Amino acid sequence: MGISMAESAGGSLPKQMESWGELKAAYRFLSNPRIEPEQIGAGHRALTFSRCQEHPVVLCVQDDTELRGARIGGKKDKGDGGQQGEVLHSTLAVLPDGELLGILDQQWFQHVKPKKGETRLERFNRWRESKVWSDAVGGVDALGELSTDCRLIHVADRGSDNLGFMHRCLSCKHGFVIRAKHDRCVEEGSARLWEHMATQTPSGTFEVQIGCQRDSSGKITRQERKAMLTVRFASVRLEPPQNHFEKYDPLMVQVVYLREEDPPEGMEGWGEGVDWMLLTSEAVNDFADACRIAEYYQRRWLIEEWHRGLKEGCRLEDSQVHEVDTLRRLSAMLSVVAVRLLQVRNLAQGRAKDAPQALRKTVDLIWIQVVSLLAGVGADELTPALFWKTVAKKGGFIGRKSDGRPGWKVIWRGWQDISQMVHLAELMQQKAKGENCG
Repeated sequence: MGISMAESAGGSLPKQMESWGELKAAYRFLSNPRIEPEQIGAGHRALTFSRCQEHPVVLCVQDDTELRGARIGGKKDKGDGGQQGEVLHSTLAVLPDGELLGILDQQWFQHVKPKKGETRLERFNRWRESKVWSDAVGGVDALGELSTDCRLIHVADRGSDNLGFMHRCLSCKHGFVIRAKHDRCVEEGSARLWEHMATQTPSGTFEVQIGCQRDSSGKITRQERKAMLTVRFASVRLEPPQNHFEKYDPLMVQVVYLREEDPPEGMEGWGEGVDWMLLTSEAVNDFADACRIAEYYQRRWLIEEWHRGLKEGCRLEDSQVHEVDTLRRLSAMLSVVAVRLLQVRNLAQGRAKDAPQALRKTVDLIWIQVVSLLAGVGADELTPALFWKTVAKKGGFIGRKSDGRPGWKVIWRGWQDISQMVHLAELMQQKAKGENCG
């Protein structure tokens, strides 16, 4: 079933399955209450963790995304950002150069709607969404004993900014690079974080690529662009919050502050100027170290692209599967498919070493043979970029200079069409093999 999904990622379940028997088995599997979503991707996560051991530094990129369409409490969730949405929180293993290794952890939860009149003590005693970041660290740590030659560094956005998450990383001997949300007291309360970092002497400038951002309806709220940021860094002591039930010790962290001093104005879709306050456990002794931390944080964009691949490419929310548990099982399967497809796209963009050889490790030989015929080249001449362009053109991408890179929907239309050709080629190979044996 997983192979059928991978070969026709953008299709519905009836299109992905070759027969009524396979479709019926798929529905039974996805609705089986004895199968936990966590079990489905267990093998993939174990393989990803083993691949991590081969590298000195691996970034554990965390983020969550809303899954619209689930029936919660007997009602269909409209995905309007209310308190009843189904949420998928994932951790991807990414190398510092941007290569995606796979998934390390996944959790599903629903937004918690506080009961009327809830006290601070009651809120403290129940599970809170802020704990999902720490839970993910524990999930990665539970995969096995980490090699002493491998350093895991969790990279996350503003939602992870809590001392509990930072302490959990350190207790598991992991590092962290997170974007600050709270303007905490630092240096024993003598100053606030933003105020303190603004007084630091700039150490240089750093150019970053800002990714395209969309709202829940798919409308672009920020265009992709480049920005030049002023870099400041310092070591600070984060003071724990006062009058809080959870007691934490003060925490010494390194801070890298990147600010766009002259953001563009008057242009629709540019968004606000960049202001990144990055908290990290890693050593920052000079400008080069500060730039390295900024590069780590930039890899967070990869999980947003993976979310788009999962939703737009694999069309998870259009699957017509609405029961919460069923949707969780389906998302667990399609998550692995989305990793494979994103790996192919990254190969085409030259984000992996030895990309031509890596293509043959990521894509089956029959796919290379079919796509090379469509591209009009030999199988040995098919590069990852040409592979990707051929798939896109099959999905309707024209490929003019002004068109930019192909979008997910175009890619998956092409992928689905070529998957039918691959299936036909496999049938012909089986028939020829049978005739030769006869």
